[in-house]
Amino acid sequence: MSRYNKFLWIMVGVLVVVMVVQFIYTTNRKPPYEQLSYYANYTFGYATPVSIYDDVQLYYANPSDLQKALQEFNKLTPQDKFNSYTSMFDNLSKSTKIQFKAISYQSSATIIGDNTLQFNESSVVDGIVTLNGGEYRISMGNIGIKLDKGSEIVFTFPQGTRIISVKPTPTTVSDGILTWKGPVNLTFPEVVYTK
Repeated sequence: MSRYNKFLWIMVGVLVVVMVVQFIYTTNRKPPYEQLSYYANYTFGYATPVSIYDDVQLYYANPSDLQKALQEFNKLTPQDKFNSYTSMFDNLSKSTKIQFKAISYQSSATIIGDNTLQFNESSVVDGIVTLNGGEYRISMGNIGIKLDKGSEIVFTFPQGTRIISVKPTPTTVSDGILTWKGPVNLTFPEVVYTK
């Protein structure tokens, strides 16, 4: 397995475009950026496709590294990005024996502030949720996620959803919202819920 694929599997949920940019640097040296924040929101309903929105902010001490990352991102066509995203879930399906399917994918990159690049991604993915006897089960198998400081994953459910079980325990729980905040290492959360 290549170093790139290992990174994809470990960091499921992190932007494909960031992975592509990071791959340029991981072969020989430490990435030239510091992650300032990472946010992912998974919106669940009473159907199996899941809407995912993520954003990440990366600080580059060297402005030329930021420009290089932005240029690499801009070289990718929307179809290239969708193909990379689809490939990530195809590999994940083989690894976990869970059938994932990327339905849609869009991403953008914006320079914000001094030497900071923000990537935004929105997608719809099928296979993360399965329905069995009226219960919806969220799972991506035994996939590890490292949430650094300033990182969080949020699961959002419709008003009135009944949460039956959650693993691991969220950092915070409010009406229809489960949040895991870094720094922490965890497996991708598994949740069972009903209407």
